[in-house]
Amino acid sequence: MANACRICVVGSANIDFTFRTPRMPKPGETLAAHSLHISMGGKGANQAVAAARLGAAVAFVARVGNDAFGAEAVRRYQEDGIDTTFVRQDTDHPTGAAAIVVDDEAENFIIVAAGANARLTPQDVRDASHVIRRADAVLCQLETPLDATLEALCLARAAGVRTVLTPAPATDLPDELLGLCDLCVPNRIEIERLVNRPVDNLRNVFAAAELLRARGVKTVAVTMGAEGAIIVDDDAAWHVPATEVQAIDPTGAGDAFTAALAVSLANGITIGQAVRRASQVAAITVTRLGTHTAFPSLAEVSQWQIGRS
Repeated sequence: MANACRICVVGSANIDFTFRTPRMPKPGETLAAHSLHISMGGKGANQAVAAARLGAAVAFVARVGNDAFGAEAVRRYQEDGIDTTFVRQDTDHPTGAAAIVVDDEAENFIIVAAGANARLTPQDVRDASHVIRRADAVLCQLETPLDATLEALCLARAAGVRTVLTPAPATDLPDELLGLCDLCVPNRIEIERLVNRPVDNLRNVFAAAELLRARGVKTVAVTMGAEGAIIVDDDAAWHVPATEVQAIDPTGAGDAFTAALAVSLANGITIGQAVRRASQVAAITVTRLGTHTAFPSLAEVSQWQIGRS
């Protein structure tokens, strides 16, 4: 691990309740589920765990509740080798929670209660400033307060550290924040919200990515599920097809993609190769149920690549 790239993730930590259902429920309907799967989640924690499984040395800056879920989350992070020095246990709010419904077509919807995630502060981030400055990449999302995210991006940019933003949940963002992003990884819904225009075909996705770059983002990677991803930077704009698999649960696939992309770039891999590797990691993830339970190890990714060659 001495030569591992260093990733700092600033973001959310949840407990996830995933219900497998034959289809999405209708308003007012009670629908019997196939099963219930309880696991750790939160976009920040997802990215931290996925990066650690891929061999990165990961530090996580977050808040959990002073409850059994929070204690279990910290224990699980530590099992994955994540530095939890800056995972605070909030005494006044519960650990964040998400209710996830996944149907037989591998479609999902997610409802999130922020809990302690809403209490992450710029001071929490400043307390971890030495970890941020030493990192090869800093990853942020939008399930925690915007001022904490902005602080993390400012500290990273000042130190010359690569900054990565997942703009989810979708919301309007100031140019000040976007201008601090070396890499922004939205899905179609999120980039549509950011640029306020439809992205119903590839041409529109490329155009939306350019609009986002015009607001200060250096590189945009738009994830599109089974349609793959598009990448736009100073040098080129191209479409990377998705790796074909039989999907079971798409939850967490975007976070796995972002973590794998950041780890690959931190290890000096070109953006084109990094996107292809990230697509493979996301493909493995969607073949398994849950989030953290679905993220592959580096050995699993290597074995999977051998099996498909």
